[in-house]
Amino acid sequence: MSTALQLTLVPSLDAMGRVVDALCRDPDIGQSRQKQLRALLGAYERAFALGGLPPDAYDDLPSLLAYDTTRDFFDLAVKGLVRGDGKTGESESDSALRARGRCLELIAAKAGVAPFELPPMPPTPALAPVVTAPVRHLLLRHFQTQVDRQVTEPFRVRFLAMYGVVLDTASSSGALAAQHMAHLAADLSTLRVHRPRQGRTPSPPPEEWPLSTPTRQALAAYLQLRTTLVEPLENPVHHLWVTLEHNHIGYREDGTAIQEPPGVTLRKGGIQRVFARAAELLNDEMEELNRKRGAGRPPEWQPMPTRLEPLRRAVALELQQREERQGDAPQLLVVRGRPS
Repeated sequence: MSTALQLTLVPSLDAMGRVVDALCRDPDIGQSRQKQLRALLGAYERAFALGGLPPDAYDDLPSLLAYDTTRDFFDLAVKGLVRGDGKTGESESDSALRARGRCLELIAAKAGVAPFELPPMPPTPALAPVVTAPVRHLLLRHFQTQVDRQVTEPFRVRFLAMYGVVLDTASSSGALAAQHMAHLAADLSTLRVHRPRQGRTPSPPPEEWPLSTPTRQALAAYLQLRTTLVEPLENPVHHLWVTLEHNHIGYREDGTAIQEPPGVTLRKGGIQRVFARAAELLNDEMEELNRKRGAGRPPEWQPMPTRLEPLRRAVALELQQREERQGDAPQLLVVRGRPS
């Protein structure tokens, strides 16, 4: 049965579709949430096709959003019976179930269906512990003072510059991916940061951050490297962070590989992999150090998370505390960042 025919035959599903269309036209609804709303509508279509919802669910949107119907829908979702990704029968992840629940709350609020109650949702996992200052310093020292044969010199140069920007500005992988050469002052003294929008909140205004002396020095070395990478390319590259090697991006119809040359824009996923690799190298170093000492890990040592976000949150907290100590005097330049 086609999607259009299902929507016509099921009044409640037709009503949900109209609300989803309205939400997706809302400029405060991000693209990711729009995709989740569309996916939820498709999941309800499959639930109806399976006959897995009670008869009352066909009548109207309030009936479709009733607690018992919503509970039955999530029972199907937990069993993986309403998936649209070809993995039918494979249980949906906790995060996917929570996203479906949030979409239903948005639909109910938009349609004025109240009260609306979700069945128990999987708990949101606790945030990973932040990365302490000594561990952050160990990571910096590892790349400043050692020649690690497991990474190339270009990787080390680029990482030191990127890590310095994180330490000075608490930039996320998304913010790093959005940085352009035009955001960097000619004398490397400041960097404009555009932070990604969170949920339905408006995009935050850009911030101008001062850069510390170590970061300026690391950026100067990286920019020399970047020039050698982007000069051979036919088209200009405006983003600050670029790739170091050929990157496989797919296959042609004849089966030959498609590769991007070095020097193209380093995307968010690539930035995340850079920090994951750096953390793995530090963890390996500490494991080897402890092994040579013939003892277990020191009580204060915990392996560094391979995700950037715990590190970024730790830096953001310290920068916020430093700003509060400095006061809130209005200035043209935001007084944030680590000391020079």
